[in-house]
Amino acid sequence: MPSGGGAAMTYRIRSARKEDEPIIWTATTETFWRTVPDDERAHTDPKVFEDRFREEVEPYVRGVRGERFVAEDDAGRFLGYIIIGEVGLVYSARPIGFVFDVWVKPEHRRKGVATFLLNRAFAWCRLRGYSKLKLEVASGNAEARALYEGTGFTAERFVMGAPVPTA
Repeated sequence: MPSGGGAAMTYRIRSARKEDEPIIWTATTETFWRTVPDDERAHTDPKVFEDRFREEVEPYVRGVRGERFVAEDDAGRFLGYIIIGEVGLVYSARPIGFVFDVWVKPEHRRKGVATFLLNRAFAWCRLRGYSKLKLEVASGNAEARALYEGTGFTAERFVMGAPVPTA
């Protein structure tokens, strides 16, 4: 298997299984909650957010829309996951690959696991004949942005927000 994180550590990839879903749910919910802008989070009940979020992303987490892959070490320990799939006109003039979520356990970050997972996404795209892979990242997440830029991603558009004036 390809090496990730230096000569001492090799990573394996496998399809996610039903028993991986609890950690995927926890990680993706926490990650997305942290990316909610402060002014929105201040007026949002976390439980309401989680319920609505789960309803919206369930097809991705369950593997109904897109595919889920897990990175593990030689001992079979879960290190992180990636959810990838296809998108079209909302993001591109033709179908392309899209990273819906990528996450690595905190103690395994900065060891090549995320790059290993992203490389799996690029391979997934090549198998389907896609010419591009896209993803979204919070503007304030400098660490993730640096990771993505280091693997070839560049900014293509910006999502902007403004409060609606009261009068």
